[in-house]
Amino acid sequence: MSSPNQCRICQKLFADYEAATIEWFRVQGQLRVAEYSREREASDRIVAELSEIAARRHALREAMTKHEHEAHPRAACAGSSEAAFE
Repeated sequence: MSSPNQCRICQKLFADYEAATIEWFRVQGQLRVAEYSREREASDRIVAELSEIAARRHALREAMTKHEHEAHPRAACAGSSEAAFE
């Protein structure tokens, strides 16, 4: 059995989570600009986008945890990744 570090599914899930996190920070910056500029419509649109990104990140964290417990039970018992994404 491969370790979580070498598992392609783990790598893909982590890369997707990392990309969503970077996107969240980018959009958060856009929200600050919109709020500073007092652009109400833009702020509302950006808040909705942030909510979607947050839901995607949450789903990815759950998928990583589920995959780890199913494919790498020894690593999961060590408590490796779940705390790292909180």
